[in-house]
This record gives sequence, C-alpha cells and structure tokens, in this order.
Amino acid sequence: MIEKFRRFATSGKVGLYNSCSLTSVVLTSRKDGLHRNVFTIAVFEELPFRNYRLRYHTERPVRISKDLSLGVVSQRVTVDDAVILYEQLARYGRWQQPCCPELQVAKLTPLEPVFVPCTPGVPIHSVLKNPHRYASYLFEFFSEQKELYQELNPNYFRGDVTLLERKVYSAVQDVIPIDLEFIGDRWENVVFQLPVNLLKVDVWGDRDGKHIWVATRWHPELESSRQEVRIESWVTFDETILGSTALTTAEPLARLHVGSTAGKITVRISTKSGEITLYEKSFHLVNRVAMSVRLVHPEKITINVPPYGKRRPGFSYTVQPVSGEVVRAGAFSDWRTWVSKRMNLASKRALERRLEFVQYGVGGRNEWARALNDLRQLITWHGENGVYLWDPYATANDILATLFACEFSGAPLRVITSYSKQVRNVAVAGGVRVDDYQEWVALLKNELAEGLKQRKVNLEVRCQHGQHGWEFHDRFLLFPGREPKVWSLGCSVNALGLSHSILMKVAHPRPVLDAFENLWEALAQCIVWP
Repeated sequence: MIEKFRRFATSGKVGLYNSCSLTSVVLTSRKDGLHRNVFTIAVFEELPFRNYRLRYHTERPVRISKDLSLGVVSQRVTVDDAVILYEQLARYGRWQQPCCPELQVAKLTPLEPVFVPCTPGVPIHSVLKNPHRYASYLFEFFSEQKELYQELNPNYFRGDVTLLERKVYSAVQDVIPIDLEFIGDRWENVVFQLPVNLLKVDVWGDRDGKHIWVATRWHPELESSRQEVRIESWVTFDETILGSTALTTAEPLARLHVGSTAGKITVRISTKSGEITLYEKSFHLVNRVAMSVRLVHPEKITINVPPYGKRRPGFSYTVQPVSGEVVRAGAFSDWRTWVSKRMNLASKRALERRLEFVQYGVGGRNEWARALNDLRQLITWHGENGVYLWDPYATANDILATLFACEFSGAPLRVITSYSKQVRNVAVAGGVRVDDYQEWVALLKNELAEGLKQRKVNLEVRCQHGQHGWEFHDRFLLFPGREPKVWSLGCSVNALGLSHSILMKVAHPRPVLDAFENLWEALAQCIVWP
C-alpha cells in the first residue's frame, strides 16, 4: 500500500502536486497534556511550499469540558513530508508533523484507495476540500474502535448525541467546512485526499437530443503531450438504460452518440488502460423550460381584519395582486410525460407506505383505528432509541394505545401532556369528572398504574400547567437519536382520523426535538409518572 500511495502522490498519473495541506481537529487534555486526533485530512495541492508555519483556525482553544479543549490547526508541508507521514502511520501508527508535538492517533486500519466523483450528494464530500471542483482519490486510515468517540458518547449505540459531541460539531463548523456530525463514522480517521487535477471537462448536449459533446482540457504542463483517454457515457431514466457508448481518443472535443439525452447522463473518463479514473459526474440536461408571465395590479389592496372577542385586536395588511400564466416550451415527448406521471404517483404512494404523508378522514370517513395502527407501526419501525409523545390532550388511554407498542425493552418513553380549562372541558365532555389539576394528575396516575400491570415499560410523563413551562398547541410523535425523526400528528391522538387530518413527517426534526427536551427540563417539578 505504501508504494501505491507513493506512486499516486509523486508520479503525476493522478495529479500534479507541489505541497500538501494538513488540517487536524484536535482535543487536548488538561490532565495529561496529550493532543488526540478527532479528524485529520491531508490534501495534496499545486500551491508551492513556503514554510512550516501553523495556522490556528480557532482564536483560542474551545472549552468542551473541564478537561478537554478543542483546536483546529493547519500546516503546509512538502509532498515528500506527506509521503513520510503516510509511511510512518502505516508502519508505526504514529503521526509527527514537522515542528509540531506528536498527535495521538487511534489504532488505524489502512484502506484501499477509492475514487470519489464530483457528482453532488456523495456523503464523504462533507469532510473533503473542494469536492465539487475535482474528483479525488482517497487513501484513508480508519479507526474501527472509536475509543475517543465512545468516551464522549458512551451511549452511541443507542443513537444518542451528547452535549460534548454537539460542542465539538459546532466548534468545528464555525471555522472550517467539515461536517463530522453528518458523517460521524470518520471520527478519529486520517484521510489523504489526492485531487485529480490533470484535466478539466465540459459536457453539453447536442440539439438532436441523441448526442453529447465532451471537451477535455489538459493541465498546462501536459497540454503539449496529450494522452489518449477512454470516454464512457450512459443515460438512465426510470431505472432503465436509454443508451450508452464509449470511445478512446486524444482529441480535445468528442461527440458521443448516447441514444437519448432525456435522462440522467453519466460521463466517465479514464486512462487508456483503465487503471486510473480521471473524471466522473452525473447530471441532467435542461430540455424543458417553464416561463411565467405575471401582470401586476396597479394598486395595492388593504385587508382589514376586525377584532375577535376580547383577546384578539383588529389589524390590517396590504397585498399586491398579480395574475399569472405559465407558458411551457420544449416539452417532453409523450412517452416520457406518461412515465413521469407514473413516477410521481409512485413517489406519493411510497410516502404513504413509509407513513411520511398520510391523509385520514377524506370524504368524512372515520379512520381513527387506522390512524392508531399507523402510529403503532411508526413506533415499531423507529422506536429503538425511544419514543416521545408531545400532545396537550394526551391521556393514559392514548399512551396505552400508542407508546406501549414499542417493542424495544428499556427504550425511554416520554410524554408531555397538559392541564388547562380546555383539557378539563374535553375530559368532562367525555364523561370524566375532573375539577382541578390535582384530580387530573391522580386520574392519570391511577390509569397508568393499571396499564403498567399489563407490561413494564420505561415510561415518564410530565404535565405542563399554569406558569410551569409554556403552553403548546401542535402535536408530535418524536424518535430521538443521532438522526432523529419527528412526525406531526395534525391533531391529538384521541381525535386523529375522526375527521380530515394529516400525519406528516417533519423535514427538520432536530429543532422540534430540542424544543421538546427544553420543555421537558422546564417541567422537572411537574412529574406525573413515575
């Protein structure tokens, strides 16, 4: 592996480099003074080497805990230095940069090199430098034990994200574009990134809709000695291949027949032997344009909203009316239009199968039982790290009908309910006599105690009332963890599906979970159960 890395870094077959930029995220302990690696990336670049000066991205160490502080530091070294660093890490498991104290690295496993295309959406892009400018080869040393990470988050296997972790993620992203939270499996790793900077590529479609043009420009140092390259291209649509082609050429401009450009086009360029991939990217060509022409009303209109009762004062606002007309040009052919309609319908059905968007009560149907079954299905799918119910009208009956379906023994089940005049009125309308908060809590406790005779679960319930915590309206089913998931219920569990209501997955769950946890802490004196 060492010789392969040396060949990639110095032979000019992948890129032309004059230096290597090293960036490390480091945790330093006050107790033992050791500098421990959180993540290090070494990026080979054309910039010349001048000196070994260190650049500190953080003005001062960021305090993570009483013992640990975090720093982000960069240094430019020579290509030979980088090769030596790779060799020392591979042979001895040590990382000693020039003019720097030794960085304590985990036990690392060297991986075979991988090619990373510049197509958007590749997960590893979140820790690479300029991933959309050039494709890259990565030589990575992987920490398989993650001992440092587990020290900061002993319950990582449950999907928890600790406060210490969040401090690390926030401190890093404040100074450099590295997202360790998104790709947490790279904690404690060392990555060598070798951008493929030998040629630049431009691709565009022919007017006939059947060909593409590929223009290649070699690095100025190589332009006079153009090499033959192999260009491959294929087009996919609806999980089928519409066409493909390949040719070997040394010309700067090539016209390739792909059959149809009405799909996702992938272009790959490699050396003639196929040993080295120089470029790969997937994209769509714009072959449908929607234009909107809007006529603006000459005057703004003021809308007056009168007062409503004693608590809502009247107000007014202005609106600028416009009329719109959409004109489409370059429409898809008929067959593709029909396929696109079917794909959109299939996408909607898939959302319903995953319960990410479900409507109940359409046409006046009573679908309460179906809605409860769907909630229990979500809990079965996603409840491994716990289930939280946030519902101002949640009763013991609602909890039994939903959270007790969690199959994972010991998973934390948390409920925030509330007591107010409206809650009391709903209870009374349902035939339950409740006069005050104490009676409400006693009722919940008694019913929960009976329910827990059927199954022992890790249940906690807190109740917002009066000046304790803050009032809330929306209802949510939350699944905590490293990648939390949240569903909006549209209405309370006791009414979901009785009339038209919507169960919908929340696109940005973390703020909702944070709000739940903040209110949970604020209700530390309002415990209903246990």
